[in-house]
Amino acid sequence: MSAHPASTSEPTKPHVTFAPPPKKDKSVPVKRAPMRSRSRSLSSMDFTLKQPIYQPVCQPMWREELAVRLDTSSLGSIWKLFDAFLNIALCLIYVSNTSLLKTTVPPGRVWLEFVVAMLLVIQYTPKFYITEFTSWRSLFTCLSPILTVLAVFPTVVLVRDANFADAPELVFFYPFRFIRCYFSVYDCLVRSEKSVLHIGQVTSKVAIFGSSILFLVLTGSSLLHGVEFVYQDEPITFLDAVFFTTIMLGTVGYLNDIVPHGPVPRLMLLCIFAMGLIFIPYSISKIFILVHSKSPFDKAFRKISLQPHVIIITPTIELPSLKHFLKEFYSLAHGPVTINTKVVILNPADPTERVETFLSDPVYAHRVQYIRGSSLESRSLVKTRAKQASAYFILAKKYTQQSEAIDAENVLKAMALRKYDEGPKLYIQCILPENKIHFESLNPEQIICTDELKLAILAHSCLTPGFSTILYGLTTSFAHETDDEMRVSKENSKLDYDVIEDYLDGLSQSIYTTTMSDHFSGTGFLAVAGRLYEALGVVLFAIGIPKKRSIGKCASHWLYDGDEDDNDFRNYTVLINPGDYVVKGDEIAFVIASNATAIESISTFEEQYPQTQSRHSIIGPPPSERQPLLSVDMLKNNGGGDYFGTIRKVRDQIPRTPSPDHMEYPHKPESVSSARRQRALSTPLALSTDHGAEHHHHHHGHQKSHSHANEYDVGSSHLPDNEHVIPVLENIIDHIILCDYSTTFPRNLDCFVSPLRMSHLERTIPVVILSLARPSTSQWRILSQFDQVYIVQGNPMTREGLDCARVRYAKQAVILSDSTRILKNDGEKIEDAPAMLVFLNIKAMCQNDIDIFVEFVHTDNMKFMSEDSQAIEKHLKAHHSPAFMQGTCFSPSMLDSIICQSFYQPHLVATINQMLFGAPPLHLPSGAMCPALAHSHLFQVAIPGSYVGYEYGSLVKYMLEEKKAVPLGLYRHTVVKCASRTMKELRYVHTCPKYNVTLREDDMIFVFSKKAPVIN
Repeated sequence: MSAHPASTSEPTKPHVTFAPPPKKDKSVPVKRAPMRSRSRSLSSMDFTLKQPIYQPVCQPMWREELAVRLDTSSLGSIWKLFDAFLNIALCLIYVSNTSLLKTTVPPGRVWLEFVVAMLLVIQYTPKFYITEFTSWRSLFTCLSPILTVLAVFPTVVLVRDANFADAPELVFFYPFRFIRCYFSVYDCLVRSEKSVLHIGQVTSKVAIFGSSILFLVLTGSSLLHGVEFVYQDEPITFLDAVFFTTIMLGTVGYLNDIVPHGPVPRLMLLCIFAMGLIFIPYSISKIFILVHSKSPFDKAFRKISLQPHVIIITPTIELPSLKHFLKEFYSLAHGPVTINTKVVILNPADPTERVETFLSDPVYAHRVQYIRGSSLESRSLVKTRAKQASAYFILAKKYTQQSEAIDAENVLKAMALRKYDEGPKLYIQCILPENKIHFESLNPEQIICTDELKLAILAHSCLTPGFSTILYGLTTSFAHETDDEMRVSKENSKLDYDVIEDYLDGLSQSIYTTTMSDHFSGTGFLAVAGRLYEALGVVLFAIGIPKKRSIGKCASHWLYDGDEDDNDFRNYTVLINPGDYVVKGDEIAFVIASNATAIESISTFEEQYPQTQSRHSIIGPPPSERQPLLSVDMLKNNGGGDYFGTIRKVRDQIPRTPSPDHMEYPHKPESVSSARRQRALSTPLALSTDHGAEHHHHHHGHQKSHSHANEYDVGSSHLPDNEHVIPVLENIIDHIILCDYSTTFPRNLDCFVSPLRMSHLERTIPVVILSLARPSTSQWRILSQFDQVYIVQGNPMTREGLDCARVRYAKQAVILSDSTRILKNDGEKIEDAPAMLVFLNIKAMCQNDIDIFVEFVHTDNMKFMSEDSQAIEKHLKAHHSPAFMQGTCFSPSMLDSIICQSFYQPHLVATINQMLFGAPPLHLPSGAMCPALAHSHLFQVAIPGSYVGYEYGSLVKYMLEEKKAVPLGLYRHTVVKCASRTMKELRYVHTCPKYNVTLREDDMIFVFSKKAPVIN
């Protein structure tokens, strides 16, 4: 590199020249001197750069450019097809002339063959010159020109003399015509994106192997026919030659009907036979392999006229999730529209044997089609007719070691679907809550975060036992369809289940939406709820308010455009039990009922049900006749979605000042106790969020703390500033133990702790996390924001590990499944074995009653939580098991019924989010936030003693009028007689009981209220 000074008459410009490295010469030492080379200057205002050119650029010839254009366009494919067509025509002309070998060929046939041959030569010559010609030697070294000359040579001879008898050796040139035809057809069958044939890869290979066998037989037949013509007095026909060649190549060899006498025919036939022995078995085996590799699931979707269909896209088919989705989708409760809707499953791999067996069920065999392909390929989307689909369902893989990768794949798939067509609605499942923002940018219809919902449901089950059962019953339509099966099972097993008929009645309840009658205009929400329950037996628990209407103390700021669609559910704000809210008449009612008939009466309540009408005069249809209020066609026009459109904010952006009581932020601690918290039990590692304990350790145990830290090899360099290694959990009682037996620390535990730290709760329940692994720095930083959270490193599958978490003094225990374990569809459902071991150890160690909530991978294993082994039936449904009745078990596969239900009821996801996390603050157009409107939470309280023995309807009236709480159902204790003739206590959920249900002393009631009702 050298710098050259600029001219004195011009401003100085840096001038840089790059020289190529010199050729090395061992005899001459290399000197560090500037090298000169031919260079190209690139000038600008400030400098001139000379770029070297080491060798001259080789410009392509016009033939090479044209060859590339032919290979990258459909014109080249058409040219190949034309060449193959002419070659096949020559072969057919030869076959037709084989019957005239002993006579003179008619002139018409001769000239027809000559014209076709000349056309073949004329079109081949420029093609050869463009693609294969390099020099004149290529005429003799390339195979294609030689075969072309040999193929047309007999035609030129026949023009001069049309009698084969004058030149019998001419027949030996015709086999080359078939050989050339094979190569010409081969070029057409090779798969190419620009080919006009549009055949698949497997189809291409099968066709190539099939054509190779065909032309091998035809070539051998032509040779055999020529041998018989030259050396036999009575030659065979060409069809006989094909038959004998096929038999000879495929079976026992040469037949007695053809006996060659000369050495030449014998040598030729031996060559044919040897080629058959080598090539035929190899080709047949390859064909079998290719045919076997061609999946039957590569077929395109068969759509009948205007038949609607939806597409399921998932990285891996997890059978439990697929079962829940399809059972919910094809539930008869959704009406007749569902019956005609097809489901297309798009997955890059073939289904497993168990999945294929499940889909072969007559219920799904004619309604579900599995297609192998990728949503990232337009070819696969064309096969599924994605542009005509009603919706896309992108399901998450719930059991994986790579949650981030799965979410990333689903984001890419969602982007590909949106780029392909923006018409169909998008329903998405994601794993990690922080990834929801990436999906929201694609404007999906619904987003469900599986980890967020799962952990929040388990947390609410600790606060209100039976919550998971209530939620499952309200969000599932197919559960009540098996009630008759349970009644039959009850009689066969001699189990006394008559006392839980009300459980089956509650299982038939579901959430519906309808418009409010003008009759309720000016009436308070609680008064409307009381009148609807008394008249129709339904529970009005929430209301949807149009967003364009200004509400509350922030009315001056909360304004919306007036051109919004009033029928779009996304333009409504859902409020659960808004208390003293006065109905205006333009709201949407959210009602729990067992059938749609009563729901339809709400919009016309004034005409049919005046205030003076008695509640006993209304009798609805049986639960089996219930159907959802909304059909698929209506929902396509009135799309659902999240009513708030809120995006989860980054924690650093949330103000750290104490929030008002009426404002709630999901997954953020709401209250921090100023009292000193408990300490942890001596374990290999115990972490606590006890900030207040710092002074205690500093004054009383400074040296002891350091000794324990050194003993367990936990250096300060590996711990965050707010992480404390403490020796014991001394006096902690009535706490919740979260057991995780996976090899990695569970993710997103803030979603579990957050509902337990909401501001409306009266006390802070300590949470002890027992895990085999320790949290990462980021995980601990998030959990450290919550009060009284303790992390103990230990094995929850051993009693020693459970003792470290003080399980004998715990109030409740939650057992998580291993979400990092790969789910196998091999028939054995053993993934729940570790969870059952933890469950049995806790039951054996705790003499007093402790509520244990277990997360199951397979719902069929829920029945094993029953203490009565004789009550475990082979065909017992999961939602009929005693553990599920009392709400102590849960499965993430149940979340698939929620995303499926949201297709029919778009309000469902927003309602569930409010139940779990409360109403989020409202985001104003200015960018600021105003407090959320009045909303309620779910509580479980004991019924007043004065109402024992009275009707449930009287308690509903008392709760609505006196406590401003909306009753949702009962959590009942009863005694059942098991198969062993022993009596056993059973707890179960009864959702939305009838008015005349008699209350018992041990009943608990679920209510929606702003604060926990105080029962005297």
